[in-house]
Amino acid sequence: MSNFFRHAPPLDTEQRRFLEAMTQHRNVIATFPLGYSAVSLYALASMMGNGLVVAVCPGMRQIRRNLEHFKQAELRFPEVAFLDGTQMPHEERAVHSEINRNRVKLLYITPERFVSLTFLEVLVHATVNFMVVEEADRLLPHTAGHATYRRFYEGGLQQLAQLPPLALVVPPLPQTRMRELADRLGWVDYERIQGLPALESATVQVAPLFTEHQKFTHLVNQLSGSPGKGKLGRLHEPGVSWIQTAYPAQAEKLGASLLDYGFESVGITHYKKTPREQSRILTMANTQANAVVVSAGSDLRYWVPDLALKPRLVLWTPPVSVDELLMQVFRYPTRGRTDSSLEGQPLMQCLVYHTKEDYLAGLKRLQSSHSLSAEEVYTKTQSLKQYRRWVLSRGCRWLSLIAYFQGTTQIKVGPCGRCDQCLASARGRKGDWSCLPRLLKHWIF
Repeated sequence: MSNFFRHAPPLDTEQRRFLEAMTQHRNVIATFPLGYSAVSLYALASMMGNGLVVAVCPGMRQIRRNLEHFKQAELRFPEVAFLDGTQMPHEERAVHSEINRNRVKLLYITPERFVSLTFLEVLVHATVNFMVVEEADRLLPHTAGHATYRRFYEGGLQQLAQLPPLALVVPPLPQTRMRELADRLGWVDYERIQGLPALESATVQVAPLFTEHQKFTHLVNQLSGSPGKGKLGRLHEPGVSWIQTAYPAQAEKLGASLLDYGFESVGITHYKKTPREQSRILTMANTQANAVVVSAGSDLRYWVPDLALKPRLVLWTPPVSVDELLMQVFRYPTRGRTDSSLEGQPLMQCLVYHTKEDYLAGLKRLQSSHSLSAEEVYTKTQSLKQYRRWVLSRGCRWLSLIAYFQGTTQIKVGPCGRCDQCLASARGRKGDWSCLPRLLKHWIF
């Protein structure tokens, strides 16, 4: 592989830098959009050499997705194996036996199985070339899934006397968060590969309103495409509308109100629903052209709707930070798509609601929490204030997110021309006075 890179064309791509760092046995933090198949990066490196490559994935869904890559390449067990706790005892013993014989090239494992003493004993005696941790941002506090990854770090990685080179694959993160992740692992020297986030994949409209009643009226008008009163019936455009709320009770109330307003195919899902009910709602959302899903506390990373219909995402309650906004909204890269009609086009319409009550309620929840330390409360409060500044900013939504992600000194692109702020500025230049209510609203908030 080193000989290949020595004679390869001098293109400084993220993929090339990632593989070069693997061959040089360096620690890596690589950021890629959530829709990017990270397995295509380390697949080649894992198949070369006599050692073992261990890839830690959050759950079986991610492992199955990665195994499909090798299935298409006609690579199967024992070259590619997995341990997730669902195998029978004899199947697990077979995987351990093949590892001891050095026949397994790439092993997928969940964090829960990694911390088991049985696997740690196997890992100590095996020759591990490097380890890949997918969605490694969960190692940071205040992120979804942190509890599982914290046990994986404290009960697994820290128990090894000598760590192999680590490759942390994370979704787009600002540089400060990447440094925080490196400090958490005690890294001084590491390779940082920062791919661009898929910010062009969504059109964002922010609606700062005063009351919950205004929010509901605005939502009904957006879903129906009509400002008329009364029972409106169905969505004015095909494609699922996913409404994200904060609590199950809030989701149930909002879903019942939409049903009462005459909307059809309204599904309500949250963690109190059974897995069968949640699966039924997701099936409805992916098969029916005019579906509304009201969700509470769901992880949107693996929601894969029909992107050709430009699905709508509504954030009824604001995210806790700008990082969470990036996770939920900007998830699907548009470059390099097989459908040329979708390349470079926004794939999702996002509507973000914000009221003063939402902001005050978020502050109150943080200050009254008994499970957070004073430092954690301060950090989360600053993140919430930073998100509020983004909501009330008067510049291009796209440019402000790029500035947050890359730093203000590296911006070399113009405004997007598609967000609510760019459209409002265009109307104002034509003599429209619609910017005056927006300025008054900004002053009141």
